[in-house]
Amino acid sequence: MTTLLATLVLVPDRSDEVLTRLRSEVAPWLRRLPGFVTSRWLLAADHDRCTVVVELADAVAVPDLEAALAPGTHDTARSWWCERLEAVEDLGLAARPSITL
Repeated sequence: MTTLLATLVLVPDRSDEVLTRLRSEVAPWLRRLPGFVTSRWLLAADHDRCTVVVELADAVAVPDLEAALAPGTHDTARSWWCERLEAVEDLGLAARPSITL
């Protein structure tokens, strides 16, 4: 399993437009990547950042993500850009509903 953490910077005064585009284009594209398992999309309260946690069965699609998101590239003509994309390790510390402590 490969878990990626992406931080997207959103232009706050265009956040409605950005969220529509993320829902209609980016999320469906992500789900079609080879080995896609799941993702979580977390929006900051001030709508200037979106953190995406992506789980893939393996690392095969990582180059596709890197190429599409171009992490670290700040393009002022765009309404959003990827600030960071990194592989992370899930430590498995979150409580699971089927497990009682």
